[in-house]
Amino acid sequence: MNNNYNFEEFTEYGGKFDSKISLSRYGGFGFSSGMFNRYKLGSAVGLKMYFDPEKRAVAFRFLDKEEDKMIRLKQRQSGGFVSAIAFLKKYSMDPYAYCGRYKPDLIIDSHPGKMFVIELKKQEL
Repeated sequence: MNNNYNFEEFTEYGGKFDSKISLSRYGGFGFSSGMFNRYKLGSAVGLKMYFDPEKRAVAFRFLDKEEDKMIRLKQRQSGGFVSAIAFLKKYSMDPYAYCGRYKPDLIIDSHPGKMFVIELKKQEL
């Protein structure tokens, strides 16, 4: 038997690690506590958002220090939240039509850096 294991004890029973980004029907993006835990986003103070209109893809870049034109992140015990009303109006999107939960893809690029991307899909009303 091979005895060359390097075990670490798992102690986070009940911890959440599933990453989700949700868009509420009222125009806010919510970030799950699982996403905050998995990617260690607890020190984030804000974020910047990017949009690909052709794919209806939204990218989020979390910031650990304040930057010009960032959106302030409201942290909660269950993750975080930002208002996106101005963003949705700029791109003529009704939040009710796109509301729901999305699993983000993590993209790591040298510029602008690590981003989480979702592609918005119209909901069947």
